[in-house]
Formats: sequence, structure tokens, C-alpha cells
Amino acid sequence: MSLVLTFLLPTLPAMAEQGTAKVLAPWEANGQLFQVAVDKLQFIGTFEGIMYIEHGDGLFDTALFTCPSTQIIHVLTNQTEGHGYCTLESPTGDYVYAEFNCDGAPGACKGKFTITGGTGKLTGITGESPMIVRTALSGTAIDEASGGTISAAKGLAIWPEMRFEVPGQNATVGILGTGPDEADAGGEPTAKDDEMEIKIPTELEGSGDGDGQTPVRPQ
Repeated sequence: MSLVLTFLLPTLPAMAEQGTAKVLAPWEANGQLFQVAVDKLQFIGTFEGIMYIEHGDGLFDTALFTCPSTQIIHVLTNQTEGHGYCTLESPTGDYVYAEFNCDGAPGACKGKFTITGGTGKLTGITGESPMIVRTALSGTAIDEASGGTISAAKGLAIWPEMRFEVPGQNATVGILGTGPDEADAGGEPTAKDDEMEIKIPTELEGSGDGDGQTPVRPQ
């Protein structure tokens, strides 16, 4: 025989949970290229593409992104500097806003990607990741109407370790697509946040009094 005591515990406010994912995104860029100094070019345009989470679906898997940005190309040193802002649209219609900076040799710009906010289910989201922008194909042409130089490129953006914190959301389930925890996946029951059961054994060996009842000895 045992007694079951149930204690009701106050529910704690939801805390932001952090998740990590590797994100890949093929992109295309279009814009204009300007000669701004003897040894310096400036690209002003927009990068667009689709994000894919390495481990499956989630709110950011197949998210569309648009990044208006600028890039300075140092001709003599063969180095570039990039800066821009990104708007990500998830399949659920929620938006995430971010900013990035990168530098390096042409075709391999490396830097930092910082999430600054979101809407809907992603309100209050924060996060960051290293960012690598690879350029595979690029070309320029002269716009006969404006006389300006049009630049177009294609490549791949990689966020090798994107970390998110979303207030009140489980960042590892449904947002990053990394799936449930192993314990949950096995169908094991999880503990409730607002109650706890404690079983107190009342059978003491050798303490029977012959009437089938076992007295409870005070502790």
C-alpha cells in the first residue's frame, strides 16, 4: 500500500529555448555596378533565394529571403566588403529580419549574420551565425537605356551554425526542423510542469499487528 500525494507547483513563465541548425541557400543577385574610385567598384543590388535546413522541415525550411545589399570591390588588393539587410518569409507567413556583414576575396565572402526580430510565431526571435557567401557565376552587361553596368550573379549562402532563441517556443521542435528529443520520440511520458506525484511506502517489514493493518510509524 502506498499513499500518493500530489503537490501543485506554480507554472513558471515560458523561457526562450535555443536551437541550432545548418542552413543552406542557393541565391541569385541582380543590381548595378559602379566605378566609385580609381581602384574601387561598388555593387548595389538584391540577393534572393530559398533557405533549406539540413535536417528537414521547420519554419525556416523553404523560407524565401530577400537581401538588399551593397558590396565594395577593391580592384588592386582583390578584396571585397559586403553589408546588407535580409527579410525572411517562412511558409507560415511569419517574417524574420536580419543584418549581415562579410569580407574576403571575390567569390568567398565570410562574416556574421545577425537576426534582429520577427513577426507572428517568431516575434522576439534573436540569433546569429557565421555566414559564408560563395559566388559560382557572375557577369556584367551595359544597359543601353541608362548607360549603367548591370551585374548578375548566382551562388550559395551557408550558415553553418545558426542559433535561434524564440520566446515561448521550442526552438528544436517545429522551428529548426531538428525533430523531437530522443525521450519524446520513444513515446515516454514527460513530466508535467504544474504538478508532482510522490509515493510514500507504508508497509514496514515485521510491523504487522495481526489484523491485516500496518500502522504507519511517524518519521
